[in-house]
Amino acid sequence: MRSPETLDPNATYQRLPDGKNPVQLFVSPSQYIQGNGVISLLGEYLSLCLAGRAGVLITPGRDAALSGIISRSLNAAGFTAEKAVFQGESTLEEVKRIVTFFEGSGSGICALIGVGGGKCLDTARMAASRLGVPVITIPTTASTDAPTAAHSVVYDKNGVFQNVEFCAANPLMVLVDLDIIAAAPLRYIVAGMGDAFSTFYEARCCMENPAARTARGARPTMAALAIARQCRDLLLDHGSAALDEVRNGRAGQALARIVEANILLSGLGFESGGLAGAHGVAQGLTACSELHTNCLHGELVAIGVMTQLIMEKRMDEAAQAARFFKDMGLPLHLAQLGFDPLQRGSELDDIVQHSLDVFFIRYEPFALTHSLLKTAILEANDFGKTMERDLN
Repeated sequence: MRSPETLDPNATYQRLPDGKNPVQLFVSPSQYIQGNGVISLLGEYLSLCLAGRAGVLITPGRDAALSGIISRSLNAAGFTAEKAVFQGESTLEEVKRIVTFFEGSGSGICALIGVGGGKCLDTARMAASRLGVPVITIPTTASTDAPTAAHSVVYDKNGVFQNVEFCAANPLMVLVDLDIIAAAPLRYIVAGMGDAFSTFYEARCCMENPAARTARGARPTMAALAIARQCRDLLLDHGSAALDEVRNGRAGQALARIVEANILLSGLGFESGGLAGAHGVAQGLTACSELHTNCLHGELVAIGVMTQLIMEKRMDEAAQAARFFKDMGLPLHLAQLGFDPLQRGSELDDIVQHSLDVFFIRYEPFALTHSLLKTAILEANDFGKTMERDLN
C-alpha cells in the first residue's frame, strides 16, 4: 500500500530550485474518451492496457442505472468486477473503508473505476493511490473538473474542507458519456460552468505572480494558460446553446463542447496553470454548513470568481462574468445562495479565515489580510447585486 502525500506549500516535492528559469510541468490523464454511449465500451478500452479484476466505486444514485452496463462491458472484455457503493463524503474514513473492502475481497484489483460526481471520484483516486493501482474516472455529471486531476479534496464528516491530497499519477483513463451527462439535472452542468469559468483567471494570476506554484509545485505552463483561455471562450460562446440542447433532451455539439470545457480543458488548465483567489474563497465558503449542504462546488466558485476579479480591480471582467453567470443561472452574489453577509458577520469571519487557510489563495498578487479579503467579499456582493438589478 502506498502512502499518500498531503498538499502543503512547504512539502519537499513543492520546493523548487531558485533561479531565473524555475521548473514548469504539464500533467494530464493518459486517455480522455468522450462521446455518446461510450460507457458500453469501457471494457474494450480498458483491455488495451490492463487485464484481471477491476474494482468499481459507484455513487448510490447511479448504481441501479449504470452498474449492470459497466459489469457487462467489463465481463465481455475478460474482466471480473467487484463493486463498492460510495457513502457520500470524501473523508479519509471513507477512503480507508474502500481500501479495506478491496484489500479484503480477493486477489487484488488491477484498477479502481470511480463512477459518480466529484467527491466519489476524489475518493476513488485516494483509495487507488493507497492500493497502488491506477484509477479510471467516469463522471456522471459535468459539474467539476475533478475527473482529470491527480489530487483530491478532503473534507471532514460535516463537509468542511480539510486539505488537498496529492496522488502520484493522473487517471489512466477518463471516460465521459455525453448521454449520461445530458441525463443529469441541468443544475450540475451549470455548476460545472461556474467551476470552469474560474480556470483562466486563476491560471493568469499564477502566471503573473512569480511566487505562484501549481498543485505539483511547478510554475504554470503557457500551454495550460492557453487551454484555460480556450475553456473560458468555449463557455461564453456555447453555454446558452448547450443548455438549450439539454432542455430539449439532446446531447449535441454545443453540449459536447461545454462538457469538454467543464471537464478536460478546465482540468488541464487548473492543474498545470494553478489555483488562486476564486477557489480559495469557494473552499472557505464550505465553513458555512448551510452553503456546503445546499450549494454545488461550481456555485461557490462563481462567488469566488466575482470576489477575485473585484479584489484584482478587473471591473470589466467582473461585469462580463456577472452577465455570463446571470445568463447561465449561476449566482452573482451571496444572497442568491441564502446567505446575507451583512446579517451574519461572525459566520463571514469564519469563511474569511477558512479562505485564508487555503494556501493557494496567497498566490493573489498582493498580501491578503483578513480585513482585505472580507472587504473584497462584501464589495463583490454589492457589485453582484447591482449587476443583477441592471440586467433584469
